Amino acid sequence: MSNEPFPQRVQMLRDAWIERRQVKSFASAHDYESQYRLLLTLHEWATHAIEGIRAVYGEAVPIVLSPIPNEAAADRAFNVAVAGTYTVNFALHERPRAGSSRWSIAASVISNAPGGSVAAAGPERRNGQWTRSRLEDLLLSALGAYERARSERETTVLGAGPAPRH
Repeated sequence: MSNEPFPQRVQMLRDAWIERRQVKSFASAHDYESQYRLLLTLHEWATHAIEGIRAVYGEAVPIVLSPIPNEAAADRAFNVAVAGTYTVNFALHERPRAGSSRWSIAASVISNAPGGSVAAAGPERRNGQWTRSRLEDLLLSALGAYERARSERETTVLGAGPAPRH
């Protein structure tokens, strides 16, 4: 952000706070309806983020966004897949409490490679409000992992792997 012209940085700051105030009313509530509404907002933000990724990569890196999660479905979630190698999953979960339920959205980053892993990805409990920036950071993380794996594959194919140990 520091390489941006100052007026653009001011605009970005203002827009971020406007957006935060708009989602705060339902993002901070943990009833089902509020969290489902937040899940739909995250899907909308993901749609815009993917447009940005495609503007840079074009068709070189296929990005697939699953459809808007159906409120009646058992699995209320959506995924963003990066070149079929990494998937970011956003899912609405219920945590039963004594006398009530508490709903929240959890994210995970999944490696689709053989023997791949699943890593919880937020938001953190202490400052756990979802923001567009947090969602974008998760997508950048998956994109970075894809680029890192691609570079490692190219290095291995070219025979420029690590030098043998003697």
